[in-house]
Amino acid sequence: MNKVLQSIVLGLFAMTVSLQAQVTDTVRIGQQNLMLAEKLYNEGIEFFEKGSYVDAMQKFNDAIKERPDFFQAYYNRGVVRAQMNNHLGAMEDYNKVLKEMPDFTMAFFARGRSQEALGNPHEAITDFSMALSQNSRMYLAYYHRGIVQFQQGLYQQAIDDFSSAINIRADFAYAYNDRGSAHRLNGNPQAALADYQQAVFFDNSMYFAFNNIGSLRMELGNYNEAIEFFTTAIRISGTYTKAMVNRAIAYKNAGRTEDALNDINRVIELEPQNYTAFTVRGNIKYTMGDFEGAASDHSQAISLNPQYGPAFLNRGVAREMLRDPRGAAEDWTKAVELGLSRAGDFLE
Repeated sequence: MNKVLQSIVLGLFAMTVSLQAQVTDTVRIGQQNLMLAEKLYNEGIEFFEKGSYVDAMQKFNDAIKERPDFFQAYYNRGVVRAQMNNHLGAMEDYNKVLKEMPDFTMAFFARGRSQEALGNPHEAITDFSMALSQNSRMYLAYYHRGIVQFQQGLYQQAIDDFSSAINIRADFAYAYNDRGSAHRLNGNPQAALADYQQAVFFDNSMYFAFNNIGSLRMELGNYNEAIEFFTTAIRISGTYTKAMVNRAIAYKNAGRTEDALNDINRVIELEPQNYTAFTVRGNIKYTMGDFEGAASDHSQAISLNPQYGPAFLNRGVAREMLRDPRGAAEDWTKAVELGLSRAGDFLE
């Protein structure tokens, strides 16, 4: 019994939100305070560009003390906080900016990114939409709104947003990859394949897109082609275990069990807590006639994740071959309880 892993991998283009670099407003405070605030502000930008986020934060704090209505400094402090994964603090700064400057498009986009990171999809979509209402050419807002909609299972809406991003930036490889994944889950594998191919055309270092192409090929039973794409992904990223797991499955299905075993052993070496890898190795050992080894690997998967139904299903198959019908039935019953209804077929 095989558990095929279908690794649909989103690109999730992680671009740091831009700082506001220029002061464009005028304030009614003393000239000396203004000059000091702007000096601190510019120093904060320099620290940010060097990756010195703590120092940048301090400079923006000091700038705000000198000039309490320095809203660009609030915005930039929010960007720094977000970069440091303090998204609640970042949103406080963005909210303050937007209360006084409701046409500050980047603040809507940045707040949307923080809402996205905090798992607030509806609020994120609202903020990205507000940014786009002010600047319809902001392709990153389309892209990130598409990501959120994809994660909500709104695949057609995600496709539309990724398409809008691509219409503005025709070489946006991440958007091609992610639109491909949306097409795939929307039931259009040919469109998915075309997008994945465009992604690697524009960025031939995009290892996860090669993995996505390989997993599509494997679904179609083209195991040797799939192996080539998984191999390319692994060549680009030598520790990319998703592609290693998938190549192991493709090797197994192509009858190359020793190669499959080598791949999955490497995955377990890199990630000893990877319970799916133990189940895959158990399936490989089963194919090789090592039923005890198969049962042992599925047991290890279960110890790592007691809610992982496929391990119970597959251990039951191995136990049946070991002439343990009671243990097999117990495993299949548990698999059904965990939502794998097909395990019930073995109980009949």
